[in-house]
Amino acid sequence: MSTLDRSTAPGHTRAPFRQFAGSRIIERQIDLALAAGCETIACLVEGIGREVIEAQRRAERGGARFIALQEPRPLSGLVTAADELFVLASGALPDEGAVLRYTARPAVLVFPAQDAVSKGYERIDAEFAWSGAMLTLGANVERLSELPPDADVISALLRIALQSGVRIQPLEKRLLEEGLWHLSPNEGALSEREARWITSHAAPAPFTAPGLAIAERMGTRLARDILGGRSARVPAIAAGLSGVLALSLGILGYPLASFGFGALMAMLGVAGETVERIAQAGQIGARRSALAKTIDWMLDPILAILIALASPEDTEWLRLFVPAVLFGLLRLAQHRGGGKWRESYRDRVALAILMVPAAFVGIVQPVTATLVLVVLLSLFRLPDRVE
Repeated sequence: MSTLDRSTAPGHTRAPFRQFAGSRIIERQIDLALAAGCETIACLVEGIGREVIEAQRRAERGGARFIALQEPRPLSGLVTAADELFVLASGALPDEGAVLRYTARPAVLVFPAQDAVSKGYERIDAEFAWSGAMLTLGANVERLSELPPDADVISALLRIALQSGVRIQPLEKRLLEEGLWHLSPNEGALSEREARWITSHAAPAPFTAPGLAIAERMGTRLARDILGGRSARVPAIAAGLSGVLALSLGILGYPLASFGFGALMAMLGVAGETVERIAQAGQIGARRSALAKTIDWMLDPILAILIALASPEDTEWLRLFVPAVLFGLLRLAQHRGGGKWRESYRDRVALAILMVPAAFVGIVQPVTATLVLVVLLSLFRLPDRVE
């Protein structure tokens, strides 16, 4: 792959460094290379800047070696004749599924020239234009030594692959028509594709878990505005602060307000997790942030403490025992259950909201005990999951 881009006007962001769904295009190319099974990633660069260093970290996090090259000659020492070379053009943003489907063996992926050339794709003959992706033979790299130092390496590898008989694999032109494949896309094209990409990776919960369904859809909408920016962590930070406020208000004797902030913590936590999940979609080796894990771990204990604080003092140990049983059964049902109802057991947003009117009337403990009975009875109706 390459970060070199001669087509970008001075003062504008080069195509490989443009943002798509919270990551640069070069980073999305690395994700694709890792998904294709690449063990070493060589990238042609003009210099080692912040973007290249972050690309290296992404590759290494996925288990691959990353080598930045400022000239093509060292490439021949990295690739043996027995290797296969996966090549992506500078600024190419392909459809991952199509690439993986057609590069099981060496192939030059192409579009019909009449549809692609006008969009900036390189014509290879009268009929086809190169899509910007191919899998070629490692032995072809040796022929790069015959080229002048200022030659376009990616274009040269394409010509060598065609001359050596690598098969041509036509792609469906709908990939271009539906905006699923781009070469050096502008901001408008990236924005349109990003909206579709976010929707396809959101997978919100069904409305059998109403609180989760609303919170995850809220997170999906937020992702369109904050993905890749510093604001991406705001929902998770706000969830943490809401949890602190909820606990403080519960201790001070304000159960109604404490459950309100508890519901807000649950909703913002889910929204923040949705934003993070969408941002990490397609990344090999991506991990949840420590903040997201902490909120997830602390939500049930905080809600259990709020229920205990809102219960009558004369019930003594039952104040904490009843909510502890409830959350234990919910966790058990969540792991045992399947289908659309599984998400219902995970819905802490709806649970916290339910406790608000219960706290207003003063029946938090009876409502909690009723929920324990309902969840317990539902467990007997769940089919055993086959691992």
